Amino acid sequence: MSAEERLDPVGTDIYMTKALKYPWAPDAYVAFPSVYFHYWDDGPPTRRILGDKSRERGSGVVEVQLAVSRDGRRWKRYPRPAYAPIGGDGSNRIHMLFMAHGLVRRGNEIWQFLGGHGGNGIGYHSAWTRKGPWLLWRLVQRLDGFVAAEGDYTGGTLLTHPLIFEGNRLVLNVDTGAVGYVQVGFLDESGMPVPGYSLDDCVYINGDFLETEVEWLHKGTDVSALAGKPVQLVFRLRGAKLYAMQFVTR
Repeated sequence: MSAEERLDPVGTDIYMTKALKYPWAPDAYVAFPSVYFHYWDDGPPTRRILGDKSRERGSGVVEVQLAVSRDGRRWKRYPRPAYAPIGGDGSNRIHMLFMAHGLVRRGNEIWQFLGGHGGNGIGYHSAWTRKGPWLLWRLVQRLDGFVAAEGDYTGGTLLTHPLIFEGNRLVLNVDTGAVGYVQVGFLDESGMPVPGYSLDDCVYINGDFLETEVEWLHKGTDVSALAGKPVQLVFRLRGAKLYAMQFVTR
């Protein structure tokens, strides 16, 4: 995994990826690379001056980003928002973060541990000032909650690639808040709505669920009639986050 010209500024290093197979989904891999934006030697003088010894800012700052893969070889990185950003409270206290290896599941939560420096004016990469403790933080998130497709409060849609599925239920990991909602529709090979399984037939999904079945007014939750056929899914998202979807047999 390396810096990408279209994504990253000059003088950005990526290392300590902490890549691993995601244990709770097939064909899924995650990585948490440390991304180092250095002040020394790269960029214009207005950037390099930040590394001047008198400023006691060291050679740069390090954050943790997220990357995902289906095969462990080809990766897609999500630079923003940073998975574990520096600061976050306006104090500019945290300057360098590194992810510990591994994922810990506790019920429906995933725990991770993060090391970094929490002192003002210290803790930069190659810091001039070396004092103060290294800290260990615990990060807690929902199961499968690394990335979400988000719909604006005014609404948006998402269309999947064509797919063929097995199973008789479609379940979603989703959070709509109180005033948002999600609806799901099936499209056939020609891109037309499947009768009874269209967006407008879908019962509103409203709430915060790790695993909720999608329902249609006159078809219920059973989608077995569409299994084994090429289809596309279209999602209507309003003020909602869609974290994951899967077809299951129940």
